[in-house]
Amino acid sequence: MSKGKGPLSKLYNVIINSVDVIVPQSMRPFWESPAGPKTVFFWGPLGKWGLVLAGIGDLVKRPPQNVSLNQSGVLATTGLIWSRYSVVIIPKNYSLLAVNLVVFLTQGFLIAKHLKWRSENSKQVVYQHPHSILRFHDSS
Repeated sequence: MSKGKGPLSKLYNVIINSVDVIVPQSMRPFWESPAGPKTVFFWGPLGKWGLVLAGIGDLVKRPPQNVSLNQSGVLATTGLIWSRYSVVIIPKNYSLLAVNLVVFLTQGFLIAKHLKWRSENSKQVVYQHPHSILRFHDSS
């Protein structure tokens, strides 16, 4: 339950109290757990799955030359950092661990996809990203 006094905290408390009475007995341990749906430890990782879906969409549809190494590198790094954090906090948050490992893997694949494209096309393509210091030109 939220201890906040604002309108969103009140709305959250109304929703949780309404759902609380219909949660089956078999789901009570999960519902009442320290990282269950009554806490931010559940909703934070659930929301972060949106990053995973976006990354998977990029893996499927985005051309490798349009993958941002900076963005993918930062997301992969934060995935590793938050994976570590998820197992040292109390309560241990395995859903946070799972989502961050998948973020890391997805972004790692995007980085590999871009670097493979870059190595295969370095002779034929002029790669000029406006914020990149690396430039690849046809040397023929």
